[in-house]
Amino acid sequence: MATRGFQNDEAFALRINMSLPVHITASDVEKNPEFVKLLEAIATHLSPNGMSKQASQELEWAKERLQREKSQYLQHLLLYDELQELLLENDIKNLEMNPNSAKAQYQDAVKTCLYTAEVENYLLTNGQDDEPGLLGLNKEALHRSNPHRNRVQSIQQQLIPQIEERLQQKCQALVDFHEAPSDKDSSDKLVFAKATKLPDVLQAECSKLEEEKNKLKMARAKRDKQFWQYFQALMQCISTLEELIKKHRLQLQADSDSVTSDWLSVRCQAMCLKIRVFKAQLLCDTYSAEVIETHKQIKRHLSHAYHENEKELNRVTQALQSYQALGMGFDKMVQEYEQLQADIENKRWALSEFKASMATSDDWR
Repeated sequence: MATRGFQNDEAFALRINMSLPVHITASDVEKNPEFVKLLEAIATHLSPNGMSKQASQELEWAKERLQREKSQYLQHLLLYDELQELLLENDIKNLEMNPNSAKAQYQDAVKTCLYTAEVENYLLTNGQDDEPGLLGLNKEALHRSNPHRNRVQSIQQQLIPQIEERLQQKCQALVDFHEAPSDKDSSDKLVFAKATKLPDVLQAECSKLEEEKNKLKMARAKRDKQFWQYFQALMQCISTLEELIKKHRLQLQADSDSVTSDWLSVRCQAMCLKIRVFKAQLLCDTYSAEVIETHKQIKRHLSHAYHENEKELNRVTQALQSYQALGMGFDKMVQEYEQLQADIENKRWALSEFKASMATSDDWR
């Protein structure tokens, strides 16, 4: 098995796929030789549909026998339906126009013979051919009860041409339906000849359809084989691409990350410098020479006020210390003390505000 070439494996796989309801590829044949041997052995005993060959032959023989029985049954059914249709048409015509006595007797005889044959057929299908059945009926009794039993042959001779003519018309309608309008022939004899050959024509068409089905099956198997070949080639390409990515791209990833980080760092530095330029431009636009001179004058005024407040604070503090040294018992001094304490707090608040203003002025410069 392993010594076969790829072409032989492919042909063998195709033969197995056509012999059994499976799908294997040339690669499967090469990788699983023992399993393929088993399939080859099974193919000698099984038919393409999965049945044993003996059972398949018996099934074909049963189908042929069934086909023959079915053909005979359909012939009898066709004659029976045609006779029923003829009798129904006669009954409808009799409602429109009363027939003469001879025609009425003939139609009555046909009905009686048909009904008697139906009862006989019922007895045959229920296994009551010779033995008396329900109500003591059998074939002989039914035959004797038919008042027209002596005229059956003459009735058939008169009835058969009518049935043949009706069937010929229906055969012509079938031929007209089957053939294209350009293929129709106006001759009744040729149309009837075509109608007699219509079963063979239909059988040939069915055989052609079956052949086309087999071709489609072969094409489907070939398409499936190509699909699996393409699929395996695609998977191999994907595997190769993954290896290339792991081998080359990941090795260069560190260098790429380093270059990217350096670029981001330079970009951040450029943004910081740009922000500083914007800040310097904003300060230049905000603090002009006149504004700076005004701020200097405000600073001198605040500095002078600060020194004055500081002197006042020192004076008040010294007075407060003097009052504290006098001791308790001086109400007026206590009130002055409270007033001085409030003044001290106000001065302290003013000094804190002044310091804050001085710090803001230094920032503006």
